[in-house]
Amino acid sequence: MQKSRIFALFFVKIDQIILINAHKQEKKPYLKEKAVFSERTASMNESSCSLRVFHAAADTEELLVSINNETGSVSYRGLTGRFPVSPGFVTVTLAGARSKRIYLKKTLSLFCSVPYTAAIIQTGHGPDLLLLCDASCPEFPEDSGVLRAVSLAFGAPPLDLYLFGNRLLFPSVSFKEATCFKPIPAGEYGLYLTPEQDMDSPLLSVLISLEAGSQQTLCILNGSWQPEALDVMMLPN
Repeated sequence: MQKSRIFALFFVKIDQIILINAHKQEKKPYLKEKAVFSERTASMNESSCSLRVFHAAADTEELLVSINNETGSVSYRGLTGRFPVSPGFVTVTLAGARSKRIYLKKTLSLFCSVPYTAAIIQTGHGPDLLLLCDASCPEFPEDSGVLRAVSLAFGAPPLDLYLFGNRLLFPSVSFKEATCFKPIPAGEYGLYLTPEQDMDSPLLSVLISLEAGSQQTLCILNGSWQPEALDVMMLPN
């Protein structure tokens, strides 16, 4: 009898905890997906699995991207709409829009029902794909956005990213590496890139803008004007 009472109290407590947590979650301002959807996927549910492609290979021509028998074109620094896909293995084919050359056919593993971005990057063996997860972030302050950085610049050394005022934002970001998202109060910021542990030798300085509630990726790219130059582009998730 005593044991039955203990179990009954235990389940009551569990129910109370669940109700309390549910009540708290109703008040939390969760981030909504702000990515631009293509016309054919405008009605796609936010939580469904989808894939878009970002062209970050400066030396590669405009490409035709084929996913699940759907095709779109994308040029350097361009972004396709989102292709609806099922979680699991997805094959992506990249072909030259003018040359018709098949650059790459690669199978990606998408095992969560969340949005993804596949970045086309340059390597020593030609174009490749780097998969990035665009899942919405947990709760963060209402007056802030979240930012991450990813290095898509072939041949670039590990980089430190600073906000003006010598505040280290992301340390040692290597090629094909993406950082975690970090909440930052909304506003405009000066940001500069330096070689790892060499803040006195800035390679690039830029001005970025972050809106409250936004979720963005700062992409480090190869400059199109010379091989060793760097450039950046903000990519909304």
